[in-house]
Amino acid sequence: MAEEAAAVGAGPDVNTAPNPTDTAMAYLQDEKTDGDIANLNLGELDLTTDEFILDEVDIHIQANLEDDLVKEALKTGVDLRQYSKQVEAELQRIEQASIKDYIKESQNIALLHNQITACDSILERMEGMLSGFQSDLSSISSEIQTLQQQSVSMNVRLKNRQAVRSHLSQLVDELVVPGAMISTILESPVTEQEFLEQLHELNNKINFAKELSFRETLACSDIQDIVDRLKLKAVSKIREFILQKIYSFRKPMTNYQIPQNTLLKYRFFYQFLLANERTVAKEIRDEYVDTMSKIYFSYFKSYSGRLLKVQYEEVADKDDLMGVEDTAKKDIL
Repeated sequence: MAEEAAAVGAGPDVNTAPNPTDTAMAYLQDEKTDGDIANLNLGELDLTTDEFILDEVDIHIQANLEDDLVKEALKTGVDLRQYSKQVEAELQRIEQASIKDYIKESQNIALLHNQITACDSILERMEGMLSGFQSDLSSISSEIQTLQQQSVSMNVRLKNRQAVRSHLSQLVDELVVPGAMISTILESPVTEQEFLEQLHELNNKINFAKELSFRETLACSDIQDIVDRLKLKAVSKIREFILQKIYSFRKPMTNYQIPQNTLLKYRFFYQFLLANERTVAKEIRDEYVDTMSKIYFSYFKSYSGRLLKVQYEEVADKDDLMGVEDTAKKDIL
């Protein structure tokens, strides 16, 4: 430090310092005459070779002179060789101090290394767990999307079912053949009111089945067999009932108006036959017409015969007096 102070004291004033470029060139001239580096091969950096380009040297010198430390050293007139040795010694001292500090803290560094290694293993396990969790989340996300799509599809189907529910309910009600109808048509007498009501329902179902058959509805085939069997049974019972009433007209001294009123009460029977079995309806009509024609023929024949018996041998004319002689006694008073 004393040498540096002496050098600084012996150096020129900052204000009267020579040009930095001249100082650097003088330094290079001193280096050139130094015997220690006379035989040094610097290659492209050798300033003594003929191949060295002075322009490039000036550029490098100008670039180095822009450094703040170099400027400060040149301004103060410090010997660059001595200054470089001082800097190198300082760096070695700092390096030795750093090495001692590292050796002193070696246990802590080893402990820190172990902790970092443990943290790395923990972080690695956490990374694996997070990767698995991410995979699970991806799977759950796909399942949620699937459930959402299913929910949307179910919602659409629900709305569609609600839209057709009323029409479908009406269709099912018209197609279903209840057990009460079957038992009534098969077992109940035709004179009961319940049979007549179920016959109306059966007629509606027959007409509805015909309408569906025109539309080629598949559900119609499920009830067609049952409806046909019930229709045949109802036609058979109605035919037997009406023919019995018609045959009762043929009995002697029968008041035919009574069975006629009965047939009039159950006139829907003939309407049912006419709509579903025209052959049976024609048979009953022909039988009724034949029976009633014979009855009316018999009545008119008997009536005309009796009229012919009521005749006299002498017929009164305009000159005959029709009256009774008054033979009652007259009172004197």
